[in-house]
Amino acid sequence: MEDIAKSASQRASRPAPASRSAPNTAPRRSAPAAATAPAAASAGPDPWDRAHRPDSDDEENNAIVNPDELIQDAKDLLGAMSTGDKIAFYGAGTVILSCFVPWKETAADGDALGLMSMGFGAFLLALVVMVTISIRARSTFPNLNPVVPWMAQLITTIMCVVWCVVFIKVSSDTTLVPSPIGNSEMMNSSPSFGVFIGLLGAIAALIGAFLGLKSRNED
Repeated sequence: MEDIAKSASQRASRPAPASRSAPNTAPRRSAPAAATAPAAASAGPDPWDRAHRPDSDDEENNAIVNPDELIQDAKDLLGAMSTGDKIAFYGAGTVILSCFVPWKETAADGDALGLMSMGFGAFLLALVVMVTISIRARSTFPNLNPVVPWMAQLITTIMCVVWCVVFIKVSSDTTLVPSPIGNSEMMNSSPSFGVFIGLLGAIAALIGAFLGLKSRNED
């Protein structure tokens, strides 16, 4: 019993073993700093604002002509013309329009438009007539001698009339050939209604030119 009591007292006198330390925990990572917002773009003019566009953009926009301005220019041009000039101008315009219809009919190729045949020459001459009338009526070139546009108008108008007459003569070929449709015969080549319309327009332009000269001499 004494031995048991001694052993018990010895166990009681021994210091208690140190408790096992808790495992080291990893240090907490601090939350990442919030990403800084991108710097605001420098305040500047809105690229879509028309008020801040350069002058070059305005010039490009002005390149598109307003239809109302074209109509007003046409009214001003007609208002500056005399009666003879209007007749000549409309006659030349008739020649130009006639070039978009058949001027000749052939057995081999069928109808031929004025622009696709020798009628293209009348188209150019009529265009020159209209341009010379516009230059003279609006005094586009004030230093230009007025005799120059008058002579250009007369010469081109006479040439247009002669051109139409020559075209009628050249395109008339009375040789009978088999028609491509049916068993009938037709002329090898004949002038169509377009050249006659052009001839009437050229004659009207010539009459207008003489009326304009007459009114100018009276003034």
